[in-house]
Amino acid sequence: LLESTDSDWGICEVNLMPGNDRVLIENLKKQQLLYTVAEKGAESTELKIIGSMKEALHPEIDGCEGILNAMARPQTAIVSLTVTEKGYCADAASGQLDLNNPLIKHDLENPTAPKSAIGYIVEALRLRREKGLKAFTVMSCDNVRENGHVAKVAVLGLAQARDPQLAAWIEENVTFPCTMVDRIVPAATPETLQEIADQLGVYDPCAIACEPFRQWVIEDNFVNGRPDWDKVGAQFVADVVPFEMMKLRMLNGSHSFLAYLGYLGG
Repeated sequence: LLESTDSDWGICEVNLMPGNDRVLIENLKKQQLLYTVAEKGAESTELKIIGSMKEALHPEIDGCEGILNAMARPQTAIVSLTVTEKGYCADAASGQLDLNNPLIKHDLENPTAPKSAIGYIVEALRLRREKGLKAFTVMSCDNVRENGHVAKVAVLGLAQARDPQLAAWIEENVTFPCTMVDRIVPAATPETLQEIADQLGVYDPCAIACEPFRQWVIEDNFVNGRPDWDKVGAQFVADVVPFEMMKLRMLNGSHSFLAYLGYLGG
């Protein structure tokens, strides 16, 4: 998008987990927030240097306050999530926020020093409300059906437990678009990092490999503006569910079929 348009949007990367997540942020800071994406096709690999990241934050490096301040800035318009299904701290039976989840219990007791992604979102929205700022869009990109609804239930659940008036403000002012993402992006391994280094000519500890194919379908429901992602291949739609069903039936079904054959074949 930055290459093909005059877009001035940028990304502030936030990782919350200790260990490898912290190391990744440290490495990104060391290399001016640049990293390599290796698109591995059947016959060739294309390397791309990504320069859309403007900040990289981690609570052990920048503090909870540093992350919350970034989220509460007027220019922050979208908070996207890739935290896996567990990151929404939902009760498996009801689908509602699990108030007994250790992370959620911590965030209720320490709202200005949260540990969960949901805790950060609720506290950042409280700060924006307090400052009279417009809310941001919360956009889940996790491989969860109707992920926007899952995110909304979690955020409103925590906000309601903290302050019903805050929950009412969030429900009125925040949007939670659903998305469907389809691309194979394996976790980086020493072998893939070395393979990329051999092609690039320099070792990039932040590099990642993926397939060339990509599909990103987004419910067009944003409260505070959005980039023109549709100019570079994304699809803005009124309803993501038909695309989710197609993926589940065609792609996930074929994956399961191959897995069962592999199991039976030993």
